[in-house]
Amino acid sequence: MTYYKMSNTILLQTMDMQKAKEHFQSKGMVTVSESEETVEMFDGDVKLIITKGDELGPIMELLVPDLGMAVEDLSSQGWTVVTQEGEGSSCHMVNPMGTIFRLVEDPHAYDEDE
Repeated sequence: MTYYKMSNTILLQTMDMQKAKEHFQSKGMVTVSESEETVEMFDGDVKLIITKGDELGPIMELLVPDLGMAVEDLSSQGWTVVTQEGEGSSCHMVNPMGTIFRLVEDPHAYDEDE
């Protein structure tokens, strides 16, 4: 059986990184790291990662113990692969309601000490 765990990370893509950063700063988020391609922000509970690229809408993140099994399972439930970079990398899928999720393989996501 494949298990899924929502992470506290939300990803956004935009071509106007500065505007997005300023918007979320005005809502109380704090920038913790920044590069030309990525801005990471926190509000204490939520981690927001803004990357440069075409706007896809918010991307939620699911932690899975086995990426291949998760893709297979979610595909059987009507999810569609948007991008898949290869074994060991993340994969973006869209669910039947149109929400995009980034699947990240994390074999330790279900360790009891977390």
